[in-house]
Amino acid sequence: MLRRGNQPGKLAKQLIRRVGDADIALAGAETRPKVLKTLEDAEVQEIRAATRADARSLEEEIAELRTEIDARAERRERQSELMRHKIEQGRLWRSVGIQERIPQLHLSSGARAVVLTVLAILDFYVFALAMATVTNVANYSVEWFVGGVLGLAIFAIGFVLAHAIKARILSKAQRQFLAAADKGTLIIDPEIRPQLVDSRSSAMALTLTGMIFIVMLIVSIGVRMSGGSDDQYGSLMAVFQGLIPLISVGVELYLHDPTERDDPMPNWRDRRLERHLAKAERRLRVVAAQVEARVAQVEKLYRVEEAILDVEQKDMGLRHTTDLVLNGGHIPTVSSNGRVAEVDRDQLEKTIKMARSSRS
Repeated sequence: MLRRGNQPGKLAKQLIRRVGDADIALAGAETRPKVLKTLEDAEVQEIRAATRADARSLEEEIAELRTEIDARAERRERQSELMRHKIEQGRLWRSVGIQERIPQLHLSSGARAVVLTVLAILDFYVFALAMATVTNVANYSVEWFVGGVLGLAIFAIGFVLAHAIKARILSKAQRQFLAAADKGTLIIDPEIRPQLVDSRSSAMALTLTGMIFIVMLIVSIGVRMSGGSDDQYGSLMAVFQGLIPLISVGVELYLHDPTERDDPMPNWRDRRLERHLAKAERRLRVVAAQVEARVAQVEKLYRVEEAILDVEQKDMGLRHTTDLVLNGGHIPTVSSNGRVAEVDRDQLEKTIKMARSSRS
């Protein structure tokens, strides 16, 4: 079987010297370039087939990632539709300046998350330590964790209470705002006024949440004082334990903005999928570029083989059907005394040097 070797011209010389299959041995000057072209096509197809499996796996991975990304985007869109009215109302009220009428401390979402996390951890630790002191057990025991969970429960109730209080404040501010607009003391866009709807807060829900929070707070302080020492230090620790949930309520009351209802944004998992998709697409482009580079190199080497085959056939005084084009000029088709012209040899040496340099 004829194969292209590492040495330029080896395949062409095999064709000239009739080394290989019997059909190739009988090939003449007309057929040898066609045989060379067939071998070139076979090697190119072999290169493409060797990387087809990797490319197919990357394409399947890209398709799966895109499907998952689209599914998550559709899920966010459905969530947005469920609270579309609240989102639009929040934007309208912010556009008319309702935030100036409610107590508000503007922090970024990251800073707010850090503050609330610190308060939650502090609640957990203080109540866990109090429970361990009351039950006279070591830290990190079952009772210690029960106390910590109780602290988190009080923190959660305080979080809900702060939101309920803020909703009550917002509802009152909206009613005052609309009343001032109707009286003419406050001027707003006539096109926006009919779209504004004042929110309603439940007094019963606010009262119930407040009662639950206060009862849990009093019980936790009472348990702490009953199990602790009677000195002043124990009383101060009980008061400190009760102040932490109240501080959490006050902080969340100022940080929470009830008008901030925007469309759900991509989370960390969505960003992770996007990064994986970008990496897979980049790997696919690299694989395709590598394949094309190898194919281009093989085609370049076969052009050298064609050049050498053409020159060898002219050296032997054989008839050929194609002229070799090098550097914009044609090699003469008529040889002198059965030998090629000197320019053919110069161009051939340049071609071989170029092929060898492309391998290195």
